[in-house]
Amino acid sequence: MWVKARLFTRIPGGQSMQRFSYRLKQEGIRLGGRLGWAGSGRYRVILVHVALVAVFGVFLPWMKGIDFLDSVMTAAYACLGVLFAAPAAAQAFSDERPGSIAGALACVAIAVAYGEFLALVILLAGFMTVYLSHPSFMIPPDLTTLTRASALGLAAATALASIAGWVTLRFSAAAARLALRAIFLALLVLFFYRYRWLPDVAGTAAIVATGVAAIAIVALRWEIERTKHA
Repeated sequence: MWVKARLFTRIPGGQSMQRFSYRLKQEGIRLGGRLGWAGSGRYRVILVHVALVAVFGVFLPWMKGIDFLDSVMTAAYACLGVLFAAPAAAQAFSDERPGSIAGALACVAIAVAYGEFLALVILLAGFMTVYLSHPSFMIPPDLTTLTRASALGLAAATALASIAGWVTLRFSAAAARLALRAIFLALLVLFFYRYRWLPDVAGTAAIVATGVAAIAIVALRWEIERTKHA
């Protein structure tokens, strides 16, 4: 173990990787604290998450039946992570202002991981509900669309989490919440009127969202550097 550690620290950037891993671990612990996993209210938090999975991963798929496997529905479910990641990131940046871009990226990464994990659990629960309630139906979902939509969900979650962090640092947590509400409302209206477009544009939208995420991360770095020299 000692030799392995020595070799790792001699690799260029090895210590930076170790520090970033430590930041990820600490941010994960802080996220658990913000959600209430470690406190006396952890049972309430567990019930809230179980209720989310029960409603969106069991009840709604059961009501929809095999229509749940429609490419529009599965694509929308694959993008659910953004609804959880962005608010979690805004709260993280509000509770503790990162002193470096590495700390900011750790906040974004943990928020995105939380949102994407919850979306994955809900989606898998939906699939299980449909296939168990319709045992004679064995046609798989459109995996190509699902892959593109998953990429869009990951990219969009990263973009909005980074934007939420930048708005929080530049203005305030209240401004970030207001901005997220406006963005979510705009996305909801767009989906309501153009929901059939989602499977067709998911790939292109994922590329656009990746670009937005890159820009937002650069803006985050500039904001952190600006406050350091202010």
